[in-house]
Amino acid sequence: MRKSWFWLVALPFGAAAVTACDDQGTIPLPLQDGGPDSSVASDGSTPFDAGMFVDSAAPPEGGGDGGVAPPSRLLLSYNGSASSELVAFGMQSKAVDGRMTYEDYLGTAYVGSTAPWLLEQSTDVVARLDAQQPWVVDSSWNVAMNDLTDAGYAQSYSDPQAVIVNAGTQAYVLRYNRNLIGVINTSAAVDGGAPTSSIDLSGEVQAGGDGYVQPVAGVYVASQQRVYVLLGNINRNDVVDNGYDLLCASTTPTVVAIDTATNTLVDLNDAGPGHGWPLVGYNPIQGPGALAYDPATGASGRLLVLEAGCNTTATDGGVGALVKREVESLDLAAGKATELLDLTSQQFPEGLTYIDASHAIVQLDTAYLWNPTTMTLGAAIPNAPDAFVYDGVGNLLGVTSSYAADGGFEGYAVVSVAVPGGAVTTLGSNPFTLTGGFLGGVALWPAP
Repeated sequence: MRKSWFWLVALPFGAAAVTACDDQGTIPLPLQDGGPDSSVASDGSTPFDAGMFVDSAAPPEGGGDGGVAPPSRLLLSYNGSASSELVAFGMQSKAVDGRMTYEDYLGTAYVGSTAPWLLEQSTDVVARLDAQQPWVVDSSWNVAMNDLTDAGYAQSYSDPQAVIVNAGTQAYVLRYNRNLIGVINTSAAVDGGAPTSSIDLSGEVQAGGDGYVQPVAGVYVASQQRVYVLLGNINRNDVVDNGYDLLCASTTPTVVAIDTATNTLVDLNDAGPGHGWPLVGYNPIQGPGALAYDPATGASGRLLVLEAGCNTTATDGGVGALVKREVESLDLAAGKATELLDLTSQQFPEGLTYIDASHAIVQLDTAYLWNPTTMTLGAAIPNAPDAFVYDGVGNLLGVTSSYAADGGFEGYAVVSVAVPGGAVTTLGSNPFTLTGGFLGGVALWPAP
């Protein structure tokens, strides 16, 4: 999925190579969805209680026009060679309720607590979608801003990753290729509006990096009036001669906090450089599956961070061992990060879904159950979709690749897979009209 990809090669005429890391931190051929399949053994020791999962199609509650809850819909994204498609698949209708095509070869849906969003990532647009008809834009902002520099690993587009909305009328737009966070007024009804202000992260740039801090994900913690932002701080130039293997730089990922009352960075690390807390892993994945807030652990809760790791440099200058692929825990009271789940023997991580203090799902080559109070990965969920979202009531909702008898790719089936048993319910056939591209993501509106 897009959230795990790096943009390492800019091609002529506005084209780009989309690449994904495999199990050794490598980046294989363009336009591949994740790393190669692998059968990873698990001892199944994670104490999941099957009774906690309820097979139900009941839609989650959510806001909407006139107080009417919007219908539950999967927002499915597909990126083509020149344009992309957003499809709203109805959980009640079991059909495509609406779709939109937009002129961007890179985009995805992002679901916040108050609204669904469309991220048009290579054209610098974040669009708020209508709650009742999430294939219709009700407001949009151009977040290109004016902070492109010639330093480091410059890209022509800002690549928005998330729109984090606080309890008021402002939202924070995280842009992977820039060092400013755009602040937008969500009460406005605008077409291509501009951010009202920005928050400068350039002071968080590290000497061994590529000139950018790479914000990949964020969460709003209402009890603290803070938005916590995960910064990747990788060096995208630090690859071996084959151009694929990301090496471990001298940098480290960090977490910074925004005081939403003042829109300023909180000095979390007064004894060290920058404002953030350092992490112990490396290379956080992109997208909302990189970061989760666990309010039940510790005095102030903790953050769970999913990282893909990096390769050491071998003595001959080639690719060494894969290290720092893990889930780590960051205690928000103490500011201390520790490794929680070692994933260096696993395939490239695609996402972390937090359910509660003792239940989570980790997506690798497939989906695995995991108890975040333990350091052992649990059992695989049979028949997990290629890309999915957890619906909050015991099911993985998403899409699964379908193939003809001769092995040829035919498209995607929309499915529901029961957790933990893996019973599959096919909800619909291929929802996309575009071909020749790659899956951009799966989201559920309203959020569970």
